[in-house]
Amino acid sequence: MTNPKAMKVDVHAHCYPKPYIDEIKRIGIDQGGGVGVPIPVWESTEQRIAEMDAYGIDVEVLSLSAPNVYFPDDGLSKALARMTNDFIADIAKRNPQRFLSLASIPLANLDHAFAELERAMEKLKMDGIVLGTNINQRPLSDDLFFPFFEEVDRRKIPVVLHPQRSIAEDLMPREDESLGLPSSVGFLFETTRTIAQMTFKGTFQRLPSLTLALPHSGGAIPFLSPRWDIFYRSRPETHLLRRLPYPPSHYLKRHYYDTALSYAHSSLRCTLDLAEIDHVVLGTDHPYTNDFRGQETVESIEGYGFTDDEKEKIFFRNAATLFPKLGEVGK
Repeated sequence: MTNPKAMKVDVHAHCYPKPYIDEIKRIGIDQGGGVGVPIPVWESTEQRIAEMDAYGIDVEVLSLSAPNVYFPDDGLSKALARMTNDFIADIAKRNPQRFLSLASIPLANLDHAFAELERAMEKLKMDGIVLGTNINQRPLSDDLFFPFFEEVDRRKIPVVLHPQRSIAEDLMPREDESLGLPSSVGFLFETTRTIAQMTFKGTFQRLPSLTLALPHSGGAIPFLSPRWDIFYRSRPETHLLRRLPYPPSHYLKRHYYDTALSYAHSSLRCTLDLAEIDHVVLGTDHPYTNDFRGQETVESIEGYGFTDDEKEKIFFRNAATLFPKLGEVGK
C-alpha cells in the first residue's frame, strides 16, 4: 500500500456521468454547461486511474461541477442529485484506495435538500458535499439557505465550494463569452463574492464549525483580504460590518484553499500569506486539466521550496483533516 507520507490527494476533481450529460443536453444546456468548455464525460474508472497515475495523484475527491443540480424544475434537480450521488458514491465504494465522494444537493428546495443530505451521509456514506456559489442565481448568503447550513454546521460536514455561472453574467458584453472571461475571470470572482457575502453577513460567526474548501485558491480572496480588514477597521461602530467581533481575515483563515489553476509561485505566496501552510490543499480541476496543467500543479508545489513536512501537509495531511476517511487509505 501507499505510504501516506508520500501520498497526493486531489481535493478538486470532477465526475460527470453520461446520463447527467444527456439530461442537461435534453433540457437545452449547451456542451459548455456553464463552464465554458466541453464537459468531459466519465469514461471508466480504469481510464481515470491511469490519468491520475500519469502525474502522481493517489486519491481524488470526486464531485459534480457546474451546472450541478440547480434547475428551475425541482423534480429534475432532485432526480439528478440522486443519480449522480449514487454514481459517484459507487465509484468510491468500489475503489476506496483511490476515490472519495462528495454529494450534490438540490438546494433550491429545502425539503429535497435535507432529504438528500441525510441519504448521502447516512445511506451512501459520502465524504462531504459540494455546493455552487449560487443556486439558480440566488446567493448562498441568502437567509433561505441558513437552516441548511445550520444542519451542515451541526453535523460538521465538509463543504467544497465551486463557482457557478455568475449572477452578473447576463450583464457582460456578449464578446466576453467568446473570449473566455466567464470562466477565467467570472468564476474567480463568483467564489470571492460568495465568501465575502457570507463572511460580512456573519454566517461564519454564527456557525463556528462551518468550514469550506475553496477552489482556485479562493479566487481573489488572498489578494483582497487585507483590503477587507482595512474596510472593517475604518468603518464606524454603527456600520453593519462592525457587528462582527473580528475582522474578515479571522474567518477566512478557517477555510482551506486548493491549488487548482492557482499553482504559480506568485499565487502560492499570496495564498500562504492568508491561509498559512495548514490550510492549503492540492487541487487540480481534473479532468478539465488532463494536460500540462495537472502535471505543472504538482511540479510547482514540489519546486516552491517547501520542506518535506510542508509538502506532506499540502499533498496529504491537510486534506486528511478535512476528510478523516483519508486516514484509512494506505493502511
